[in-house]
Amino acid sequence: MQLPLLPEAQAGTPIVRATLDSPSAPVRVLFTEDLSRMLGKSVTTIRTFATSSKYSHLIPRPFKMPGSRRLCWYERDVLAWIESTKPAEPPPPQRPRGRPTKAEQIARQRWATTTFTQLNT
Repeated sequence: MQLPLLPEAQAGTPIVRATLDSPSAPVRVLFTEDLSRMLGKSVTTIRTFATSSKYSHLIPRPFKMPGSRRLCWYERDVLAWIESTKPAEPPPPQRPRGRPTKAEQIARQRWATTTFTQLNT
């Protein structure tokens, strides 16, 4: 997915440069439409999340360009936010109802002892 660049970057003379990845990469500014495509949410939902303090924790914090009313996000901030909100590991499978069988209990004990010994070494 190709994201739009600032007009200065398209002209070949970027004014603002990213410092995270490489000094030669131009900073990309995302607007509401771009963020909605990245996150899979509607434009209306993105605006609601950005303007309501009740939902502000659900997306990265926006800013406004001087003299503009449009909501903007830096691409590097959005990507960093996406990386930080990924779950560390998949959730465990749901246990069936009732008491575990003896085989399941023994397997769980073996797993716990091997995991514990690996962590301590």
